[in-house]
Amino acid sequence: MYLIETAEKGIAWMNLRASGTAGHGSMVHPDNAVTAVAEAVARLGRHEFPVQMTKTVRAFLERACMAYGVEFDPREPEKCLKEIGPLARMIGATLRHTLNPTRLDAGYKTNVIPQTAEAQVDGRFLPGYEEDFFATVDELLGPDVTRDFVHHDHAVETEYEGALVAAMEAALTSEDAGALPVPYCLSGGTDAKAFARLGMRCFGFAPLRLPPELDFSGMFHGVDERVPVDGLRFGVRVLDHFLDRS
Repeated sequence: MYLIETAEKGIAWMNLRASGTAGHGSMVHPDNAVTAVAEAVARLGRHEFPVQMTKTVRAFLERACMAYGVEFDPREPEKCLKEIGPLARMIGATLRHTLNPTRLDAGYKTNVIPQTAEAQVDGRFLPGYEEDFFATVDELLGPDVTRDFVHHDHAVETEYEGALVAAMEAALTSEDAGALPVPYCLSGGTDAKAFARLGMRCFGFAPLRLPPELDFSGMFHGVDERVPVDGLRFGVRVLDHFLDRS
C-alpha cells in the first residue's frame, strides 16, 4: 500500500488560563488557580472522543482491510487497526478528535499561591466536525478556565478522484506493479491548509517503499527520524514519472 493524503485534521493549540486569589501557601484558598487549571487539564487529557468516521478514513480502512484480507465492520472500525501494523497509530488518531495536554505553567515559589495558572493543550479535530470539537472542549473546561489560541487552523478534505489522482496511481504502478494506492487522512498538518484557502484541491504525495518492520510513524519528530535510502530512490523514480507525464 502507498498512501496518498486527501485530508488532514484541523489544529487547535490552546492556552488555558485560570485566575484565583494569590496568597500564602499555609492558608486556606478555595479559589486556587493551580487547582482549577489542573482539574481542567485532567478532564481534557482523559476525555475520549467518540469515533466519527470521515469519508477519507472509511476509504482507507476499506482498502486496507481488502489488502490484509480482514473484514471491515463500519460499526466497529477500530477492530481492524491491529491488523495493519505500526500504521495503526497514525490511522487510529484520525478516527476521532484528540486532546493532549503538553505544558503547565504556574507560580514562582513553593509557599506562594499564584494568582494565575496556565496550561497548553494540543487539539486536533476531524474535517467537518470543528464545531462539535470546540463545544466539547468548552464543556470540559468548565466556567473557571478560559481558553485562547496559540495556533488555530482548519481541517481540509478533498475527493480521491480526478486526473491528478490517476497520474499518481500510474506513477506508482510504473515502479511497483502490485502497488495499491490508498487515500488517507493525516493526523498532523501541512501547507495544504494555506493552499486550500486559495481554492486548490490538495494531495500529499511522497511515495516511499518501506520495509514492513519499520515503525515509520513512530519516528515522526524523533531524534532518529529517517527513511531507507532504497525507499528514497524508489520515491524519486515515482515522482520523476509523475512530473514527466501528469
